[in-house]
Amino acid sequence: MSSRPGVLVFSFSLFLLLLRVAMARLTYARYCVRIGVYFAAMALWGIAGAPVAFVLAATGRRFAVGRIITRSFYYVVGAALGLHVELEGAEHLTTQPAVLMLNHQSALDVWLLGSFLPHRSSTMVKKSLEWTPIGPTLYFSGALFVRRGTGARAVASVRSTGATLRDSGVSLMVFPEGTRSGARTPSLLPFKKGGFHMAVQSGLPIVPIVCENYSHMFRPGCFEPATLKVRVLPPISTTGLGAEDVTALTAQVQEQMLQAVLDISRRTAA
Repeated sequence: MSSRPGVLVFSFSLFLLLLRVAMARLTYARYCVRIGVYFAAMALWGIAGAPVAFVLAATGRRFAVGRIITRSFYYVVGAALGLHVELEGAEHLTTQPAVLMLNHQSALDVWLLGSFLPHRSSTMVKKSLEWTPIGPTLYFSGALFVRRGTGARAVASVRSTGATLRDSGVSLMVFPEGTRSGARTPSLLPFKKGGFHMAVQSGLPIVPIVCENYSHMFRPGCFEPATLKVRVLPPISTTGLGAEDVTALTAQVQEQMLQAVLDISRRTAA
């Protein structure tokens, strides 16, 4: 009789352990299914979007491609996976044309773009994407392909584009970190200066946009439904600035975006 409580405790502990293992496996299986759906949809939109982008480009609507494709991707994939955006400061998006800057955490940011991308817009992307399934769609949408790196080569690759976008009334979408951070805590990678040089050279204002840190719902092994908070910050004028001001401007924008990320991530966690 004296050993019976010990047997019960052992049995219950074993049950909890097996349950935890089973739940972990189910969670990972759920992650695999959801991430598979997401990337399959991304490839489908990229490939199927190419003929749509070609037709729109041929009819003079090249800079409407990004909005149409990302918006449809946002609604369909969001509905399928239970993803939503709570957008704050949307009134600042009426500043057009502008250089829009968003913190870059993961491939999920492709979906995020559909929640705010303007009607007439282009996107600055790394040149390696030119040879992926979404390359043709990006090309016909007027995307700006930029080589990785800093300094003269990166600046030269965007030097003549800013004035063209400004004169055409087209906003440029930039990920100033240059690559996905994959951050598990609210933070930003050091900013690349290419987009800032373009904004200064063309006189376009910068509109910073931040999304909360979402590692709680999207990371390796975890992909859950969620409502993500996105905040659009007031435009920052570049009028009267020159190349010598780019370093200070970059630091100013990064600090503002970092404080906003920290703010909305803390509020979301609370």
